Amino acid sequence: MTRPRASQHLGAPPSPDQLRGRFPGIAVRAGTALYRTHSAKLDPWWFGSSLDNRFDLSGPAGTCYTAESEIVGLLEAWAGIRFIARADVAARAISTLTVDRDLLIADLTSNAGIRFGLTAEISTTIDYPLSQQWAANLRAAGFDGLRYWARHELSHTHTCVALFDAAGDQTDSVLRPSVYRVARTESLIERGDLLDELNRHAGITIMAPPPSLDPS
Repeated sequence: MTRPRASQHLGAPPSPDQLRGRFPGIAVRAGTALYRTHSAKLDPWWFGSSLDNRFDLSGPAGTCYTAESEIVGLLEAWAGIRFIARADVAARAISTLTVDRDLLIADLTSNAGIRFGLTAEISTTIDYPLSQQWAANLRAAGFDGLRYWARHELSHTHTCVALFDAAGDQTDSVLRPSVYRVARTESLIERGDLLDELNRHAGITIMAPPPSLDPS
């Protein structure tokens, strides 16, 4: 029996045992560049467990959201918003990140996932408990993260990559060395090229404060 077309076809994921060694995966080599936009006050390698986001894991595990290109990360963060205050942009940074080990990533963009019940709704559903269950089962099956299409990016040229590890800040530092490295961090307000691209792609306009409120 087929499901009604006007219904969600994505269902609960198979068990970790059914996914392990069978679900399509790709290798992300050590040193591969990933990109993340984040608060300028915080380090970039934050693994969240708030369950407010698509593939969040419950603590003590967490998920860090990155992308294969800078613009994809920005579109995921801000698409659907027409105007953004300049002060909000000034409070953000964009970082180029690397991991010092090879990663095995579950490929949610592969048609080979269809046999496991996967549909493209995994990247668009607002049923976050369901997408989080997929993330939890794929992590339990041995994957280090997920590769998936951005909800707000339509060209499907680059993907998002959500990585799994212990919840909290895992950024490499002198006091707490880790495999999660930061190659470069820039103030987003200084990346006029990216802000122009954001405007061209999504019509997002950066709003300057009224002259009477501009501290400069």
